[in-house]
Amino acid sequence: MLCHKINPMLELRLLQPADAPALYALIDSDRAHLRVWLPWVDDTRKVADSAKFIAKALRERAETRAFTSGIWSMGRLVGVIRHNRIDWVSKVSFPTYWLASSELGKGIMTQCCQAFYTHAFELLQVNRIVVAVATENKRGQALPLRLGFKLVSTLKKAERLQSGWVDHNIYSLLTPHAPPGSF
Repeated sequence: MLCHKINPMLELRLLQPADAPALYALIDSDRAHLRVWLPWVDDTRKVADSAKFIAKALRERAETRAFTSGIWSMGRLVGVIRHNRIDWVSKVSFPTYWLASSELGKGIMTQCCQAFYTHAFELLQVNRIVVAVATENKRGQALPLRLGFKLVSTLKKAERLQSGWVDHNIYSLLTPHAPPGSF
């Protein structure tokens, strides 16, 4: 998925080195919103940090086919969606995503996740997608549920954020070709 147009105003594009200034500017302008649920925000202090992230993502794509896409709305970078990792033996994808606060509530992430997950099932041939969301992140929990994921467990003290340790709800979605009743 180098570039996927979702509609005339929305597309996913593989992040490239030239995107580092835009990525850094987006993170820097929305730190207060992003740092609530994302532990890496305060470690992103300069454009070079975003450039390192993109370089690492491109290496991971070459090595594992797990990729990182920028979310572009009306020609502007507004977020990121990526495979944190793909377990190829078990055919499981572990995606993560985030969106600028100014873009919330517009259906952007729902559309992006639908396209990203369809790509994972149809082209990458994964069997399952697993998403972890902090139990206090109600907006974040609504998205996997809206997309048909099932809550399968809760991990205590799954991640350390600026506010301290948080639990994660774990959501799972099987390929649409899975047997009925399974999750």
